[in-house]
Amino acid sequence: MWLKMICSTLLISGCLFSCTPVKQAALPVKPHKIELVPNDQDSTEYELIIIDAGFSSWFDMNRKPVWYYSKDYLAAWNYQYVVAWNAKVRDPLFTQNRADNPFILEIDYRPIIDYGLDLNYKLYHYFKYIEATWGKILPYYRHN
Repeated sequence: MWLKMICSTLLISGCLFSCTPVKQAALPVKPHKIELVPNDQDSTEYELIIIDAGFSSWFDMNRKPVWYYSKDYLAAWNYQYVVAWNAKVRDPLFTQNRADNPFILEIDYRPIIDYGLDLNYKLYHYFKYIEATWGKILPYYRHN
């Protein structure tokens, strides 16, 4: 009886102490930003950071399962997309007067680096998201 009472008290007090309010930092957010940064835990593992208000909901609704694509397939398409993306960033004639223009920063994607399936998967879908919202990135029609 006493053991049940002590366990119940500890469980309830543990729940109360673990329910602390979540603080949200008010950080200035740029409309679009994409970064490939080495993960702090392992220097050979990379992390994709996408700061875009609409991407998360689009990604959740439009993505195919991870197993649908191979890593090589995604890496090949990502390289083509990155080349076209960086060409748009560098082109002085390609200027968009919209504040949410995604083509402001170059993407440092190197085909000799193994970024892993998850990063390639998310980057590929980010390019598909940009095509869905901004139009095609590649200068030719792609099937898929």
